Amino acid sequence: MKKISFFLVLMLISFAVFAGEQPEREVFYFFYSSSCPHCHEAMPFVEELEKERPDIEFRKLEVSQSPENLAIFRKKTEKLGIKGGGVPTFIFKDKYIVGFKTGSFEEKIRTMIGKPAKKPAKK
Repeated sequence: MKKISFFLVLMLISFAVFAGEQPEREVFYFFYSSSCPHCHEAMPFVEELEKERPDIEFRKLEVSQSPENLAIFRKKTEKLGIKGGGVPTFIFKDKYIVGFKTGSFEEKIRTMIGKPAKKPAKK
């Protein structure tokens, strides 16, 4: 019984150490409305970006039918001083972009989130 208890404690400690090594990912917010044509136009790009950047957590939040998502949207826009509250709205850290048009917004959004951090070379 002592061996099993020791083994379980050792596993828990190992898990805690490993979990502590995982850095938290930055969060990219995409606020949209199911009735917004610009939001529908932006969705494939956001999904593509999500595949390109696994180092970022993407939260796609529909605001016209979810009071919870709308509350998050209002809190974020108020904090950043965004006037008007239109969608689509993209927020990353303290930067934001409101609106979307294929061909003119993709590079702006990529610039907003920056390049992925380079991983240190293995020795």
